[in-house]
Amino acid sequence: MNEVNWQARYENADTPWDKGVPHPMIARWAKDHPVDGAIVVPGCGRGWDLRAWALAYPQHPVIGIDFAPAAATCARELCRDLPNVTIHETDFFALETWYRQERISLIWEHTCFCAIPPALRETYVNTVAQLLPSGAHLIGAFFTDIQYHDTGPPWNTPMAEIKERFSPWFVVTQPDADHRTFAGREGEERSLIMTRR
Repeated sequence: MNEVNWQARYENADTPWDKGVPHPMIARWAKDHPVDGAIVVPGCGRGWDLRAWALAYPQHPVIGIDFAPAAATCARELCRDLPNVTIHETDFFALETWYRQERISLIWEHTCFCAIPPALRETYVNTVAQLLPSGAHLIGAFFTDIQYHDTGPPWNTPMAEIKERFSPWFVVTQPDADHRTFAGREGEERSLIMTRR
């Protein structure tokens, strides 16, 4: 899926995106966001966000997908006490390897879209649009304002491009101007809610 050797990055502890805690916006949105199906976390990494969603919605399946075996192993260990969590070691875009036709109500985006090569962005958009029924949500933190535009990951995506790519399938809103993130990422991310048309 990617030129980056994610397995090696995890094996070498070269994971500066992993802060050892869930993204701060999950606490802000969880429990207040209506969910009537499964929650999917693509690129779940070591599982911090996955665990946070599973604890917030224990009555709903929470599905994590990660390409790197080391990440998936860590996520399984972190979430071993949560029966509503399932973790798949696979490519998020290879739906036949993990999607079981369950209703998906919410996809949480954090460090997946920004990590894939820009050439795969349309594949990402088409995949989430295929997974989500009308009225369901793609929510998360998108890197829209980082200064290093031509190198990555993370790859910057200007808001104009996000709207152009997602708007055919989603209503894109920035509901919370008080975006919260990790120290050092201030001014780089925006929190967005996308509602499937």
